Amino acid sequence: MGDERPGGPIRIGDSEREDAIKRLGEHYEAGRLSAEEHAERIDQALQAKTDADLAALFTDLPGARQAGGPKAQQPGPFGARRPEKGPLGRLPFPLLVAIGVVGLLASIACVVGAGHPPVLPFALIVAAVFIIRKRRMERRA
Repeated sequence: MGDERPGGPIRIGDSEREDAIKRLGEHYEAGRLSAEEHAERIDQALQAKTDADLAALFTDLPGARQAGGPKAQQPGPFGARRPEKGPLGRLPFPLLVAIGVVGLLASIACVVGAGHPPVLPFALIVAAVFIIRKRRMERRA
């Protein structure tokens, strides 16, 4: 069939070119590239056809892990990245437990004292299950 070589260069799209331009900008801001080198590499990135063309632009520059620190994320298949933690993912677990207890007590008071339907307790249970599952999945990844 055609000129398909295993391990050969792979065609790239606009998203890969844009990512390369963004990374080149980070290297320029860090002082690793002069203005002329940056402009020249941007032109080459815009004209790149394969992943090898883009890789050649970064051979003398530190990799993503060195540039972004120890927690820099490498893109996964098709450029996918792990989602950032949401606001609840940053809260310490004891604080989440305390908020849950206060919410549970408030919901019991609403149901028993005021005669409201038990919507709040069910919402708290659903939220707790969602948060626990999300935290477990984050630990596995």
